[in-house]
Amino acid sequence: MTQLPSPAPELAREAGSRVRPRPLRLPRLRRGACMIFAWAIFAVSILPLLAFKHPGSRPVEELRPLSPAPQSWDGPWYALDRNYARFERWFSDNLGMRNWMIRSKNEIDYRLFRTSSRVYYGKDGELYGRNLLDNELPATERLLGDPLAAEGVYRGLLALEASLRAQGVTMLLIAPIQKHYYTYDRLPVFAPHPPLDSNFLAFYRRLLATPQLHMIDVKRHLDEQQHNFPLFFRQDFHWTDVTAAVVAQDTVNHIAALEGHPLRWNDRPQFEYRPFVGVETRFAARLNTKETLLEPQLKRIWEAPAATLRDAKASGWEFETAQNDAPALLPPTCMFGNSFSDGMLRAGLPEQFQRFSKLDRALQLRAIPPLLQGRCRYLIVQVLDIQTGHWSALAQ
Repeated sequence: MTQLPSPAPELAREAGSRVRPRPLRLPRLRRGACMIFAWAIFAVSILPLLAFKHPGSRPVEELRPLSPAPQSWDGPWYALDRNYARFERWFSDNLGMRNWMIRSKNEIDYRLFRTSSRVYYGKDGELYGRNLLDNELPATERLLGDPLAAEGVYRGLLALEASLRAQGVTMLLIAPIQKHYYTYDRLPVFAPHPPLDSNFLAFYRRLLATPQLHMIDVKRHLDEQQHNFPLFFRQDFHWTDVTAAVVAQDTVNHIAALEGHPLRWNDRPQFEYRPFVGVETRFAARLNTKETLLEPQLKRIWEAPAATLRDAKASGWEFETAQNDAPALLPPTCMFGNSFSDGMLRAGLPEQFQRFSKLDRALQLRAIPPLLQGRCRYLIVQVLDIQTGHWSALAQ
């Protein structure tokens, strides 16, 4: 076999010098720029509570509480992982310029793609919360689509009514529904389209046909008034205070009829269009936080009675008006409800009663009867269609 000649020593050294890696050396100016950039990022990051005079610095509304700063060491001295995880959660939630970065991203999504991870942008300026359409409405539909669960909720309501009646309290039920029933054609094509003949509406009709529940027919009012004024805010999932006023009037007149009282509240709600920033507008968290639409708002032509605020968590009550024994007013009445009932309060509902008390909205329905203790002759219970937790708790 012929042996190949070995390369000359000079060539071997030259080949080795070609493949040997050399250390990367940045030009001095470039290294300085990198260091400045790195220190700039670090400076921004260690200022988690930095507040610029810019709309983007306003806190972003979220569906969860932000992680608080650790105030003490959790666990034994060697629990490093646990305590670092607490610090990391707080740091991530309070990173400097976090609000501005979230709002900038949302603004870009809106300007370029007309989309958002938080809301659905519908036609004619209509906004719909993604969590509501993606999660809350389907949860109620699943619950009431199960015949056994729906029967349990129904029986739970009857048990609540009987418990109240045993202590001399008459219950009135109000169940507002979502605006997609009346703005279905404005939903974007890629958004979920809940059924218009929903499981909740079937359940609603059953409740309406149960006389002892004294249910206020919200849907009838919505059907009748949909061409007279906007039923819901365009960039908010709430009904307008004008709609709330109509429902409040029916509630008062229903109680007056049960009481055999001559009071009737039939004044036509007076309203005007004023700038309004809705819940979904705020939750969309864009840079332009001052963008407003003209929405119908009530003209306040009445004087609200004096009220005493309570510590809701400690007492179970949010407020109570002063006692007024005028015979022209209806007997003392209590109310349980969420932000939809707040519209009824703004419409002047408490002014029609000798005393009006508002229960803590965080209560479970089963916890209400023991709190009344002869305090009210009537109890208005307002539960939203998507409050699956309240409905399911009744079935337990």
